[in-house]
Amino acid sequence: MIVRNWDLNKIRKKHVIKAAKIWDTNGYMNFKNSISYDVIINGRAYPPKAISSCAHHLATGVAVKTSEFSGAKDGRWHNMLAALGFTVIEKRPQMDFDAEVALVMKISAKKRAKLLAKMSSAPPMQVATTVYRYVRSPLVVVERLSLANGICEECKKPAPFNKKKGGAPYLEVHHIKPLSKGGLDVVENTKAVCPNCHCQIHDAMSLDLLSE
Repeated sequence: MIVRNWDLNKIRKKHVIKAAKIWDTNGYMNFKNSISYDVIINGRAYPPKAISSCAHHLATGVAVKTSEFSGAKDGRWHNMLAALGFTVIEKRPQMDFDAEVALVMKISAKKRAKLLAKMSSAPPMQVATTVYRYVRSPLVVVERLSLANGICEECKKPAPFNKKKGGAPYLEVHHIKPLSKGGLDVVENTKAVCPNCHCQIHDAMSLDLLSE
């Protein structure tokens, strides 16, 4: 059953938390990950529309389609989530920047040259942002690097260089199942990889370089 009007008064915090668990297990209807905003539930980021629709379904027995959402930043579902004590945050600017880069790649070299010539030499603008990051265990990092013993566990080649400070081989610890998707910060869920392999893994998983 699809409803055109929200019945927000029936949604409780427990419905939102359960909706997050449902999303973790099976996703929800045809909703996708959010583009601009996330809601933080128990330290993890979720798409606000999907969570709100699922919570509404749990609370009232009726669903809200993706097409029935309007607005974003000040949408009723954002206000509802905030009123229940959840934080709604704007996604990292890096995601928007990646989209801009993709668009610029479609511009001809000649046009890019003209645009570059018009660019100001002033310092780049600065903006304040709020970023949520997972607190990772240094014990897990050290143990995984020790097990790798300077060899990338993806391409099986030696680390590309040694760190200037301390001289240890430079490898990065990657979470096989990302923390942002419910992965655990344990040794068994990690592998030590070189920067090239790490970038390739993230690209294949459609993760930005800051995601784990």
